[in-house]
This record gives sequence, structure tokens and C-alpha cells, in this order.
Amino acid sequence: MNQMPARAATTIRRRLSNAVHPLSDLEAWNRVLRRIDPMWSLTGIRARVVERVDESADTLSLWLKPNRRWRGHSAGQHIELSVEIEGVRRRRVFSLSNAAGSNRLLRITLQRQAAGGVTDWLHANARQGLVVEISQASGDFVLPSPAPEPLLMIAGGSGVTPLLAMLHSLADNASTTDIRLFQLFRQPDQRLFAKELVALSQRLPGLRVHAHCSADQGRLSAEDIAECVDDMALRHTLLCGPEGLMADVADCWRRLGVEDRLRTERFSAPRPAAGSGAASSVHAVKSEQMFTQAPGLTLLESAEAAGLQPKFGCRAGLCRTCLCRKRSGRVRNLVTGLVSSQPDEWLQLCISVAESDLELSL
Repeated sequence: MNQMPARAATTIRRRLSNAVHPLSDLEAWNRVLRRIDPMWSLTGIRARVVERVDESADTLSLWLKPNRRWRGHSAGQHIELSVEIEGVRRRRVFSLSNAAGSNRLLRITLQRQAAGGVTDWLHANARQGLVVEISQASGDFVLPSPAPEPLLMIAGGSGVTPLLAMLHSLADNASTTDIRLFQLFRQPDQRLFAKELVALSQRLPGLRVHAHCSADQGRLSAEDIAECVDDMALRHTLLCGPEGLMADVADCWRRLGVEDRLRTERFSAPRPAAGSGAASSVHAVKSEQMFTQAPGLTLLESAEAAGLQPKFGCRAGLCRTCLCRKRSGRVRNLVTGLVSSQPDEWLQLCISVAESDLELSL
């Protein structure tokens, strides 16, 4: 039997590949499915806004119903939500503020940000029926099983959201755990979920809520909290809030020798010290551009100031969207404080600062 010429075989394979390609292109199918029903997807999780609740003048909650690709979450975890803004896909990480339930609904609570972005877009555009894309839940800021006892929770502003989810989870399991919750906020009208916490107190006999308004009562320091809790050293502490509060509590717990009992979740990265250190030159290899990372800015902010558009999501070191390979140079991680000069390593632009001249695959 004569063998088929190599050129003819190649032509046949190419034609077969072109014929099959439309059937194997998942993104093409997703575009078709989106036109039929915006919730349908073969690969991603889409969620429809089923309710919008204005919690305060600058904070709202959205109840989302995800499609069947959603695998569930543990109280305290977060999701990455993405929307298209002016033709660009933007992402932001939000903690879930409700426990996992049989109704499969998710709640995120978002405070308006001065810098705009996803949060402000949702404040302006999120209405019942809007469909957004979300990730699977992630994060290790969750309660161990069984829950440690006793518990101390410290929440600043919207940092109450993951802790609220934990309280709902404990209530659903009829927990009798001794819990002290310190809820800190600036103005009386900025306190979130006051009625919900009262209802949770009825379901959790061990829960005591301490609401503190700094405008009326002055600043509550970490030392003040420690003095208010006689058995603080015995308590497993869960902390979420602004960076200043986080640093204050972490420093106090360290001085008291109980830092091993502190678990934290942050919504923003620590800021690099302004005016300290020398400016570093950064070579963005892929874009063939040089830019300067000035003191007081992260690598992400410096790249954006130079006109580059790196991918980013949370800007807090949580979602890893801004991962970039460093070819050479020395960088410092703002969250861990670790300095590394290893070549060919991955770094997160939003929580990294240059300690020398760098080469980045950017």
C-alpha cells in the first residue's frame, strides 16, 4: 500500500484541526452561552445580584447568587470579583460576610473608596439583575474546627465582615463559645450591622459586643483593649481592619508575648515609608521601558505612574493577580518584611518595593 505523501498528511491534519477548533474553543462557547443566559459558563463562576442593601452613606452590601460552578466557602474567606470598566477587566477582593448556607447566596460588603475602581463602580452600577464574575473562595482566615475557646475578635470599620461570617457560622452550630467582639468605627452612622449583631447575641449566649465610636469616645488603642479583657492572654484573637489598627494590635500582642495567638486578615497592604531610602531604576524587559521606583511607592504604583498597565486585583497581596517574575535585583516584601535578592523569582508588585536596581518581566 502506498504511503500518503508527507505534505498531503500535513494538509489533512491542518484541515481537521481547523474544523475541530471551534468545537474545542471554550471561550468561544462561553461567548455563545453568555448571549443565551449571562449566568451560563463552561469554565467560570458568574453570580447575579439579587439584592442591594445600603448599610450606611458610604457602605453597601450585595447579595449574590452564583451559578452551579460555585463550590462553597468557609466563614472568613474571600472572593475575587471582576467587572469590565471602560473596556478593561478590573478585579477586587471582598470578604464574604455571611456563613455558608443552603440557599447558596453570598454577601459582600463594600465601602466606597476615594481612589475609585471596582468598589466605586459597584456603588454606582450594582442593581438587582447585574451579573458579575467571581472566583472560588480562598483564604485561611477561618476558624479552626473545633472553634478555639475563648475568642477575642477585633474589627475596625468594614473589617467586621469576615468576623460577622464567623459569628453566623458559630450561631448556626449552636456554639456556646465565650466571645468578646470589639467593633471600632469613626462616626456613629458608620457602625455596620448593629441590628444583626444584636440578633446574633440572642443566638450566641457567650457573645459580648463592645461598640466603640472614636468621634464620641476617643481613640481606643490596643493597650486599652488588652486592659479591658482580663483573660486576654488565654484568648485566640482574630483581627481585621485598617492598617494602623492592625499594626497597633500586632505590636502590642508582640510586647505582651501572645503574638502566637493572633490571626489577622488585611484589606490593604502596609505602606512603604515615605522619603526613606534611595530611588531605584527598574527595567521592564517585556515592554522595553525603564522607570523609577521612588521611595514611598510600591512597584505596582511606580509602574502605573510610568504609564505601564500591570494586571492587579486587590492591591493588598491577597489575590496574586499582579504576580511578576523578577530577573535580578533585591526587593522587600511589605507584608513579611523579608528581603530577597534571588534571581528568577516571583513577586507581587502591590506589596513589593525595590531595594536595588531591578529587572522585571513586565
